[in-house]
Amino acid sequence: MKTLESISFQNFELIEEYLNGKLSPVESQTLLRRLTIDHELREDFDLVVEMSTDMVSWPIEKKNRIRIAFATRHSKAVVSQSKANLAKDLVAYGTATIAAAGLLVFVSGLFVFFAS
Repeated sequence: MKTLESISFQNFELIEEYLNGKLSPVESQTLLRRLTIDHELREDFDLVVEMSTDMVSWPIEKKNRIRIAFATRHSKAVVSQSKANLAKDLVAYGTATIAAAGLLVFVSGLFVFFAS
């Protein structure tokens, strides 16, 4: 299993620059293409993201870069953000919100039933 110590310094530096938005669009596209074919770079990318302790506080742009990189890696094609991705995310969040609201109504109904 790969460890943080075994990551290539060049890969680590490249991944950090990508995640922090310091790469040009051409360099970003090149990295995304490399993720689809370079097994070592994919493992390094996964490990850097997994080991990052401050992921929760990352800005949305950085999280989107990670989502695009993972989507690219799995689809074997360079993916750009599009309205379809935004709509897909909104539907997923909307569905989860409706399910949570339904559960809340059900639980509160049970509370009212047993309280009376």
